[in-house]
Amino acid sequence: MIPAGVRELEQAFHAHIKESQNIPSSCSSYLLLFYAAECGVKSIWLRRRRLMKTDDIPEPDCQGHNLHGWCKEFRIPASQLSSVYSQTPYFHLERDGHTFNIEKAHQVWRYGIKIKSQDEKNLVEWLNKLCDWIKENIR
Repeated sequence: MIPAGVRELEQAFHAHIKESQNIPSSCSSYLLLFYAAECGVKSIWLRRRRLMKTDDIPEPDCQGHNLHGWCKEFRIPASQLSSVYSQTPYFHLERDGHTFNIEKAHQVWRYGIKIKSQDEKNLVEWLNKLCDWIKENIR
C-alpha cells in the first residue's frame, strides 16, 4: 500500500464526494462515493490517534475497504446510517443472486458488475449517510 497522509485523505474525501455529486448516478459515481467514505474514515481515525499516515495504522486495526468495520470502530449506530440494515450492509449480484457485504461494493462498481437495483439504492443511501457523518467529524 502507498502511504497517504491525513491531509491527503481529507482532500481526497472532499474531492471524491464533490465529483460523485457532479456526475450522473452510475457505477462511477457510486465508486467515488465509496472511496470518499474510505478516505474520510481513515483520516478521522488517524487524527483521533494523532497519527500522520496510513502506514502508521497497526495491521490488526487496518480495516481497508471494510467500511462496516470502520463504523464499528467509531461506534456509529447502525440506525444512524440506515433504516434497512441492522448489521453489515450487503448486496446481491443481479446475474446470480450471490450475496456480498459492503466491503466488496467497490469491486462491482469498478468492474461494472450489476447489483440488484434495490440493494444498490440501499448501499448508496448508507454510503451517503456515512459521508454525512464524516462531514460532521472531519476536520
